[in-house]
Amino acid sequence: MPIRTLLSAALATLMLSACEPAPTPDTDPHRQPVAAVASGGNAFQVRVTVSEAAAAALEANDESILITADYFGYASVAAQQRQLAGAEEPWLSLARHQVELAAAGSADFPEISLDTEQLQLVEEGLPHLRVNVGSASAVDDDTGEAELLDCGTFQDTLAAAVRTGVDIDCKLIAE
Repeated sequence: MPIRTLLSAALATLMLSACEPAPTPDTDPHRQPVAAVASGGNAFQVRVTVSEAAAAALEANDESILITADYFGYASVAAQQRQLAGAEEPWLSLARHQVELAAAGSADFPEISLDTEQLQLVEEGLPHLRVNVGSASAVDDDTGEAELLDCGTFQDTLAAAVRTGVDIDCKLIAE
């Protein structure tokens, strides 16, 4: 009789373990809690200013301004140590959006929802943002056209961009 009881208990344990919920940050140490900004309320504005010479060159060449926002996160140490898919690189690409402006001004980047599964592999579940600005035909390998603008970049948390917006100044490369 004791063997039958042991077998029943082992079978019950096996059945219960097959019904366990998916891992969460509380049950699996490589998963990080996801920052609230990743799921909404994360729209931000990029304000681009250009020097007079840059504005004249853009107009003369019939060029526009291209703003690229790369959303990314740094892979957590636990995710890297466990060699989880997507954690091979020091950062994980989460999304990319571009906005084109005819001239200097403001560009609105709308609210987006980032992938929770990917963010759980990121340090503290915290999304970061890198904003680059250039002329729209910048460094086109097919045409050989060169970049006209020398612009600053922004790299910080997405929450910082949401809180204060992003200011980027541009001038001609030749200035």
